[in-house]
Amino acid sequence: MTLPRDRMTSASPTPPERPVIPVPTRLPALDGLRGLAALLVMVHHTLLTVPLFAAAYFDSTSEETWNVGNPAWWIAHTPVHVLWDGKFAVMIFFILSGFVLTLPVLKAGIAFRWDAYFPQRLARLYLPVWGALAVAIAAIFLTPRGRNDQTEWLRRRADPVSFQDVLNSIMQISAGNEILSPLWTIRWEILFSLLLGLFVWVGLHANGQAVVVGCLVLIATGGAWQVDALMYLPMFLIGVVLAVHRGALHARLGHLPGRTWAIALTAAVLLASSVWMMPPWVPERVHDGSIALQATGALIVVAACAFGFPHARVLCSRPVQWLGTVSFSLYLVHETVVVATADLVGPSESSIVLPVAIAASLVAAQLFFLGVERPSHRLSRHIYKRVVKH
Repeated sequence: MTLPRDRMTSASPTPPERPVIPVPTRLPALDGLRGLAALLVMVHHTLLTVPLFAAAYFDSTSEETWNVGNPAWWIAHTPVHVLWDGKFAVMIFFILSGFVLTLPVLKAGIAFRWDAYFPQRLARLYLPVWGALAVAIAAIFLTPRGRNDQTEWLRRRADPVSFQDVLNSIMQISAGNEILSPLWTIRWEILFSLLLGLFVWVGLHANGQAVVVGCLVLIATGGAWQVDALMYLPMFLIGVVLAVHRGALHARLGHLPGRTWAIALTAAVLLASSVWMMPPWVPERVHDGSIALQATGALIVVAACAFGFPHARVLCSRPVQWLGTVSFSLYLVHETVVVATADLVGPSESSIVLPVAIAASLVAAQLFFLGVERPSHRLSRHIYKRVVKH
């Protein structure tokens, strides 16, 4: 029986207060997570130059890939697929973008300079993209394009490129990208950047749990009916909600033991690979709608790295932090390097494409960062300061 407060004596035992964990002002673990996500996209595309992986990816419903115990089955239809699932990495990117872009808005409040934010953000995105397109177009003319046609992925990159393709790529106005396929995500990054104010307003004024559930429903609906905007834009909003409720989430999740986080991350891996583990007889709309399960897995991963998984400190190691620094550059240039390597080496020496392409992509990312991305970042900051002064 609980005693009334005025009848409790000073000798009554009181439960110890849970220590308050301060919310860090910077989250380097998220930089590391972004770097690993970029690395995962690179690994994904590099492995698609290998016939076994390409067949498992492009023909995942074939009888061969569903032959249990077959190598193709292991890499396509088990949780192993997470290790080379580029689309899952992109979901992490989108949630991270929502989270990171929201923090400065919350910090500044009504003093946030939207007039300076928009040109700065567009310059921050477009300038490196244009640089990557220039590199990709140069590679098309300087390397023997189409020489290696061992896989479907390589054959698709041997298709001729038109002037209209170049224009669409420059302005990011098409759903896909015929010159540099990773750029399909930039279209959504730009659109979210322009809608950031609306997304933050929703995050601030709506119930956080309801918004996340609603986002997952929209993602499932968009996947089932192949409506890209419904699939991808809600992922950014999930990141916005995480940022808005960052303090409460950190207080609640920061105390969880490592074992709990290990279980949560195991669940995230299973959710991320669920779409690949569904048998061929599952209805197509159910299969496509399960992208919401993958998005849930990405949400768990981001939350773990942001709010307290004890072993997330490995993401703060120097090699992983370097990956985080060059992550955008790696994302932009790796496909050009992988395709050029495969074409230059040719099908007769395909066994060396993997190590050479990975090493060359990492070197190219560092060079592109130094020569293009970092100067673009400086210019975007200069644009922001100029607008603020005027």
